Amino acid sequence: MTIRSPRYALLVLGLAVACGGDQKKPATPDATSPEAKPVAQAAKQAEPAKTADAAPAGDKVKLVDGPGDDRFALRITPPADAAVGREGVVTVAAVPQGPWHINLDFPTKLALSAPEGVTLPKPELAKADAAKLDEKSAEFAVKFTPTSAGDKTFTGEFKFAVCQDEACSPVTQKVDFKVAVK
Repeated sequence: MTIRSPRYALLVLGLAVACGGDQKKPATPDATSPEAKPVAQAAKQAEPAKTADAAPAGDKVKLVDGPGDDRFALRITPPADAAVGREGVVTVAAVPQGPWHINLDFPTKLALSAPEGVTLPKPELAKADAAKLDEKSAEFAVKFTPTSAGDKTFTGEFKFAVCQDEACSPVTQKVDFKVAVK
């Protein structure tokens, strides 16, 4: 594996140390070892998730199909009924899969852009704003107020890190979802 910059090597090493104490494996495994896969995945930025439209009442949770990533699932829960002039809440959560867990030391954050006809009181949510942040999930409750009716498409970026015994992997996940406003 080639490391593009000393800063990247320090980031990977820092995440590995923050995830779980003493590592008996080398800090940079060779490309043929089983440990190389998670570290190599950390090097590539996540592709945008295929969106799931946040449908009106009845559909409670949407699982967003990502780029075939088996480290985590992105879950978006729309409000049961979004209406003009009334505050709504969309929940955006990263849920680690298998041996992976959320790295609580990583500067987790969610940044969203409001579509036309919607106000976001806080478009950038940091770790301290999380509705739930533990090893099992990183969850943000995004408050918004629509000023006009119709399908509203939110876009943004969710940054977090998942770890397992051998490695940590920072993730920058594109977020794109719709909320139907009446």
